[in-house]
Amino acid sequence: MDGREKETINEKLLTMDIYKYEEVEAKVMEHYIGGGGNVFYLGFKELGKHYQILEGSRTDWTGYPGSGKTELLLECLNNTSDWYGHKHLIHMPDAGSIAELSGKLLHKMSGKQFKEYFIDDKGEKVKLKNRLTEQEVRQLLPQMLKNFVLFNPSSQGKSSKAVTPSQLWQFGADNKKELGIFSVVIDSWNYMKHDVPSGQRYDQWLESTLSFANDLSESSKLHFHTIVHPKSPTKIQGKIQMPDYHDMKGGSEWGNNGKSIIICHREFESKVLDVKINKAKPEIVGIRGLVSLEYDITLGKYYVNDWNGSKKYAEPLTRVDEVLKEIISFNPNLNFG
Repeated sequence: MDGREKETINEKLLTMDIYKYEEVEAKVMEHYIGGGGNVFYLGFKELGKHYQILEGSRTDWTGYPGSGKTELLLECLNNTSDWYGHKHLIHMPDAGSIAELSGKLLHKMSGKQFKEYFIDDKGEKVKLKNRLTEQEVRQLLPQMLKNFVLFNPSSQGKSSKAVTPSQLWQFGADNKKELGIFSVVIDSWNYMKHDVPSGQRYDQWLESTLSFANDLSESSKLHFHTIVHPKSPTKIQGKIQMPDYHDMKGGSEWGNNGKSIIICHREFESKVLDVKINKAKPEIVGIRGLVSLEYDITLGKYYVNDWNGSKKYAEPLTRVDEVLKEIISFNPNLNFG
């Protein structure tokens, strides 16, 4: 090795360092006092054991079309808006046009249908009884646009598929203060532009992109929700199997670089949604597990059946619940809920 090579290596080493005591102390005490970050409960005690939204992190959602993943994500987002005042920057072309997406959000907010009718199992139109009035739509729109900031790629002269995930995340981080947002939402990953450099494999690009998302979410304190379609379903004896994160395009890179991964699966014509928390990281978020919810198509909300058969819809924690949750955080063998 000649002198020039040694000089180059030394220049690179100059950019490296180790943590000083004061830096470590500050981080350790912040973690000790704050418990590892701010997490937000989503309304279901059964789900709360396994998953809560952590400020400055990521959640990746997957499931086959029609499984209910978008509906569940929108309900979670709406709950955090109602209970914690969160605002969300959303880019959801897979959920339909801006008018269709707005209709879904208004349904979540009001518990009343936006559409005039639905198609029954016989293919006939059935008029809905609890439809929003025109006046109610106009009254709710300002609140909807306060809770949900709708990303408009055409304002930059681009279509939805001309924007990369990294560009959207960076847009959210750059405008977080002005927009007052808590999260950035993509539905779906497949609708975004994947700017894989020539000569680079997709999994290599994905690893780099997800690492960028992890760093940016942590530094910006934004939460990044991303819906990713899985590959073609696997059938066993004619029954579609629940997908795994390996079925997402890029496979193991989602698992390697993911924080929280949620898989939604629903049998055809069933109201029951199986929600598998495939990964929950860090531990303050929850633990892996499976939860089943049922969907009330009229209200546009999920519920669980109580022990006596009554429907329990999502609701914020009471003060008693908060105290119990605090006790359980120090006694993890206890059962919350």
